[in-house]
Amino acid sequence: TWNRLHINRESMKIRTSLTLKTTVATAAVFLLCMVLIYVVSSHSRSRTFYHDLKGEAVTKAHLFLQNQVDAATMQSIYLNNRKFIDEVYTSDFRMLYHDAIDNDIIKENADMIAHILSEKEIEFDIGEYQGVGLIYTYDGKDYIVTAAAYDGYGHQNMHELLKTLVILFVIGLSLLYVTGYILAGAALRPVKAIAEEAEKITESKLDHRLPVKNDKDEL
Repeated sequence: TWNRLHINRESMKIRTSLTLKTTVATAAVFLLCMVLIYVVSSHSRSRTFYHDLKGEAVTKAHLFLQNQVDAATMQSIYLNNRKFIDEVYTSDFRMLYHDAIDNDIIKENADMIAHILSEKEIEFDIGEYQGVGLIYTYDGKDYIVTAAAYDGYGHQNMHELLKTLVILFVIGLSLLYVTGYILAGAALRPVKAIAEEAEKITESKLDHRLPVKNDKDEL
């Protein structure tokens, strides 16, 4: 009886150890995949927003330069969307239009203007804002357009994605542990059976043989 209890106890230790090792290894791969999903999604959100930001910046600059919408009207549009700030400069750094002077997110200077003129288009981050600077040609003249905006909708989606990934990780980890425990038990069952049969071999039963179903496997 003591031997049988010892066998069961050792079997449980091995089963738990195998389950934990399998769960940790699989969880590491699972976590890596989720991190990659979040990083790729974040990069995609950023690229998409930069594209939309450039389009809106050019649209507002075009409306202003074409005199289709005056500065006061454009600034009233800004008041309805304080997360987007647009500015228009001449190539010699003379400001023509600013959505909100009192809320100057992008600190333009001569070096930045020169950099935009050199690169034709730049992208950058300013705290939680994303910014762009680009050259817009209108009526044969080059203008510098800068814009900064906060992607509230995109960041909210990323927050929801993060919550979903965390929940999936917890659920997946629980399922991995249960599945690993069941599989470890199934893997150890033949070993446990052999150990129990070996216990029956005594001085009076030296001819007792261990049952082996397949004599070519590892057991």
